Amino acid sequence: MPTKSQLNAQNCRQFTQTLHKTPYPELNPSTNPLPNNYTVCILGGHGAAGTGLAKAYTTAGASGIILAARTKPALEETATELRHINPNIKIVIVECDITSSSAVQDLARTVTREFNSRLDVVLVNSGFSGPMVMDVKDEEPDWFKLAFEVNTLGTFHAAHYLLPMLVRDDTGNGGGSFIAICSMAAPTVAGFGAHAHYCVSKAAQARLVEMVYEQYAGRGVFCASVHPGGLKSEFSKCMPEEFMHLLTDSPDLVGAFCVWLTRPGGEQREALNGRFLSCKWDVKELEARFAEIQEKDLLRFMIAVD
Repeated sequence: MPTKSQLNAQNCRQFTQTLHKTPYPELNPSTNPLPNNYTVCILGGHGAAGTGLAKAYTTAGASGIILAARTKPALEETATELRHINPNIKIVIVECDITSSSAVQDLARTVTREFNSRLDVVLVNSGFSGPMVMDVKDEEPDWFKLAFEVNTLGTFHAAHYLLPMLVRDDTGNGGGSFIAICSMAAPTVAGFGAHAHYCVSKAAQARLVEMVYEQYAGRGVFCASVHPGGLKSEFSKCMPEEFMHLLTDSPDLVGAFCVWLTRPGGEQREALNGRFLSCKWDVKELEARFAEIQEKDLLRFMIAVD
């Protein structure tokens, strides 16, 4: 018989009755335009999700994008795609290892120099998963260590150095968004896909986002953890063949969802701040549950006591 934790993970996947695989009219970046002078920083700005995020924000009218990752050539490929969408967008490419405090500090200095410390959205998309092994005795200690260094410590580095640029200023201007591209692995504790190094590091990442909410919501910052759907990516190379049929979501979906989620002035900023979300959830059905989400404080991690 499933435990409450196992049932909770399944209920989280199906939080809305309708689940999506591709963008739909409510999530069309071209009809969710961003304000002028809108700057986005993507850590992990290549690959499936990274490119999907960058393309969506470019389509929505971002004026500047910082693409950061360990290797520049992959970022150049993403930048080329963005210039095809908007030849006038300012793109800054930064070689950055998110596990390195000094590297992320240098990234923040680049933002200060190139964009006068102006940031509207930070998207932490860098991630690591080793082979999908379901028994901790069979997992390599190095996988566990690297998962926490990239998924959890890396998110801390991004928060530590970039959050100050998202804070609302004394005149009431600003107030940006900090988004961690997380995973439905975070609430998973057993069953297919429950490889401890990834699930636990992603749960810790989501909990860190909740703490960012507690500390920065009063300073105008919106934050959330977002499951990007099932994507074919570098990660998927570590997955068994029987998992591949689940990796059919478009990377454009997570990009479109994040544009909708972070757009200024929307009701979602109050209702969903500090929560765990999935880009697959239908946003109209999600909006219909805003009052319930706030009243019951749903979509957060907590230890059940009754």
